[in-house]
Amino acid sequence: MAKFVKVGRVGDLADGQAKVVQVDGLRIALFYVGGRFYALEAACPHEGGPLADGVIEGLRIVCPWHGYDFHLKTGECGLDPDLRALTYPVKVQDDDLLIEMA
Repeated sequence: MAKFVKVGRVGDLADGQAKVVQVDGLRIALFYVGGRFYALEAACPHEGGPLADGVIEGLRIVCPWHGYDFHLKTGECGLDPDLRALTYPVKVQDDDLLIEMA
C-alpha cells in the first residue's frame, strides 16, 4: 500500500531550486519549478551524478556530470530513450510537502 511521507514545507524551496531529502533510506531530489513540486531519484541513472546539483531547463534537469537530461514529471531521458529516472508523486497538504512511496 502506498504511503505519503512528509519531506519538508512549501517554503523550503524557491522557484528553480532543488534539494535532496532522505526517505526510507532513499535519496530523493525535490524540485520546485513553475509553481509545482517534482521528485526524482537523486542519483542520475546514467552514472550516478547528483541531479539536484544540475541545471533546470524548463521541465528538465540536466545532470552536471555528463549532460544527460531528465523530464521532471516523467523521468524520461532526452538523450537515451532506454534511460529513465524514477519519479515520485508529490502533493501539498496544508503547508507540508509529501512524497508518495510505494
